[in-house]
Amino acid sequence: MRVHHLLCIFAVALAVLVAVPAVAGAVPPQYPNGWTFATSGLRQIPTSVDTRAFCKGPAGTVYEVALGKTTALYASIARIRVSDGKLIKSWTYPATPGNGVIPRAAASDAAGNLYVAAETLTGKKNWVVLKFDRIGRRLWSRTYDSGRGPDTPYGMVIDHHGNVIVAGTSEHAGGYDAAIVKWRAGGGLKWKRMISARGLDLVTGLAVDANDNVYAAGQRGEVGGIGTAILRSWTSGGRERWTATAVNTLGAPSWRYVAVKGTSVYIAGQSTGIPSTSSLMAMKYTTAGRRAWSGIRQMSFASGAWAEGLAVDRKGAPVIVGIAFGLGASGEDEGTVWKLASGGATAWHREFEDPDFPNDSAFRAVGVDSRNRIYAAGGKYYSAQTANLLMVRYSPAGSAQAMWRSDGQQSGYCSFTSVLVLSDTQVLAAGQVAGNGADAGVYRARTTMP
Repeated sequence: MRVHHLLCIFAVALAVLVAVPAVAGAVPPQYPNGWTFATSGLRQIPTSVDTRAFCKGPAGTVYEVALGKTTALYASIARIRVSDGKLIKSWTYPATPGNGVIPRAAASDAAGNLYVAAETLTGKKNWVVLKFDRIGRRLWSRTYDSGRGPDTPYGMVIDHHGNVIVAGTSEHAGGYDAAIVKWRAGGGLKWKRMISARGLDLVTGLAVDANDNVYAAGQRGEVGGIGTAILRSWTSGGRERWTATAVNTLGAPSWRYVAVKGTSVYIAGQSTGIPSTSSLMAMKYTTAGRRAWSGIRQMSFASGAWAEGLAVDRKGAPVIVGIAFGLGASGEDEGTVWKLASGGATAWHREFEDPDFPNDSAFRAVGVDSRNRIYAAGGKYYSAQTANLLMVRYSPAGSAQAMWRSDGQQSGYCSFTSVLVLSDTQVLAAGQVAGNGADAGVYRARTTMP
């Protein structure tokens, strides 16, 4: 049964909000590093460029999947102990880096096996999906190839039976379709589904519910800056359940993230062309495909904004992080946090600004702990050439409580791109440091003052 919803976003009806911090110039206290590495508490991954995926591993560890680079690009994988940052195991794909490979997504199953989706840069230029055990042995590899040109994976999720679902682009004449492919835990192909319209079709957000129904969020039919945001659900067996779309006649709305909590489905993204900038968007449905809110919620800024992460707290309140462009007193970009109540009303929004260092900042990942405290992770420039890795903790009511900064003892661009909240005392982030060479790195925050 298909249930189709169409929501219209009317650009001319939007009120533009110039957001300001709750307390002008307020910067939270800086908390200490959780690990004792000399590089500002950062476990760096040698000969890597940046973090491409970060997920929980087995037995008190995490997996960090980085883009490695020597003479060619490859996947550099590290399993790191949470307690002290010790490197437990590392390996690469290919085992001997040669042909170019770019890792795009990763996830782990309940047994601690790691799945990686990568883009190949030579030969057929297709997806490759790999399954490794906890010591790096490759259990299987599978490919997806449109047969028409380069294909790229973007999203991945593991269901409750260890099956892996991957979404990405599939080239066709005149554009790209979105392909969603499911493989069994043993590597057998279960099903393949397409979202196809003229122009660019792209899915980046994937999630599953308790019944292993699949939810895919993205955009459909983008041509010349005009397109449709789409959320589609299939059963575990691949039967389409329902579709919800959103259109903006003056721009291209796109869902980038989807999260399922209980019987609720949350999506977040942005819409361009309102009338000439971008607005953050959020919406909530039930898992049966009914609207839980009357319409799409939006947060607009005078110079636009971009969504970079979505999390949902224990009360069912969604939190979206991203970048608000040109918002600072000197026109700098600022990291933004937007929290909505479970019913859809805006609870609060905060923008990070350090008045002593009026330079760009951005939040690129978000997580929440059991006390509904919010961890927004990204980067902040402290001069025209030097940035620090940055993470800020906000209370459920929006007060900035704590801040962590790390520069990896390098100069240049630094930013967290992923965050994992394993418990109230185990909060980790991963990203990149640049300067005297570029490295991926993993950081653990100490969540209490000594």
